[in-house]
Formats: sequence, structure tokens, C-alpha cells
Amino acid sequence: MSATPPPGQPTTPPTPTPVPPSKKDRPELDDDTRRFYSRIIGWLVLALIVAYAGLQMPLPWRLVTIAASLVGVSVAVFLLVRAIRKRLPVTIMVGALIFVTCFGFLLFTASFQAVFWEASVQFDECLRSAVTERATQRCYENYEHNMLDSIPGLR
Repeated sequence: MSATPPPGQPTTPPTPTPVPPSKKDRPELDDDTRRFYSRIIGWLVLALIVAYAGLQMPLPWRLVTIAASLVGVSVAVFLLVRAIRKRLPVTIMVGALIFVTCFGFLLFTASFQAVFWEASVQFDECLRSAVTERATQRCYENYEHNMLDSIPGLR
């Protein structure tokens, strides 16, 4: 056997054809892009803290929760859409979904308390003066009754 190829055969092995990158691969984030999304997530965490703290305050301050939650929901939806379009890491998408859920819950709660303003004010005053478990339970019953009475045509 000889080491030379038969006549008509190429003397060099064929080069492999390059494989195009699959669509499932996610691009690597550079430092500036990573810093940008880290700042957005940091602002969302701050808005979540402000919204939750506003929910714990007396009623006029609970309107802060509505404002912070509206801002938080809009920024979280922006982040989610951007993460889907630019194929960002899954953790950013999951984080954006968690932020949308949290801000939605806080917005829902604070909005109901703003809609039933009078009933909520009376409930807060009742809870401040309630000492026993029975008094607290009575506050909750009065709150429910006042909310239902404020809806015309319900009772």
C-alpha cells in the first residue's frame, strides 16, 4: 500500500462546512447591556418597596402605592417585552413576570381601598381603636358592610 491517494482524488482532506448558529442560542450580554438591565431591575425593586410601604401607611399615603404600582407595572412590562424580543436570559423574563404579578396585586389592593375611600377610612380608625380580637372582628364586619352599602343597587 502506498501513502499517495489514487489518481483523481484530492490530496487534502475536505474542510468541514461551518454550521450556522441555531436560533435557540442566546447572545452573550456585554457589560453595558448587563448594567442597563441591572439598573432597571434595581429601580423596580425600589418601586416595589415604595409601593409596599405606601400600602402600610394610613389612607392618604396609600395613593403612593397606586402611583408606584402603575410605574412598576409599565416598566416591568417594558422589561418583559424587551427580554422576549432581544432573547435575554430567562431569569430576566421570570423576574419581569414576578414584578408584573407583585405590582398588579398591590395596584389591585390599593385601587379598591381608594374606590371605597370612606369605608377604608372608617376601617382604619376602627382598627386603631380596637384592642380585643372581638373588636377587630367587628371592624372587619363593618368594613365589609360599608363597602357593600356604598355600591348602589346591591342592597
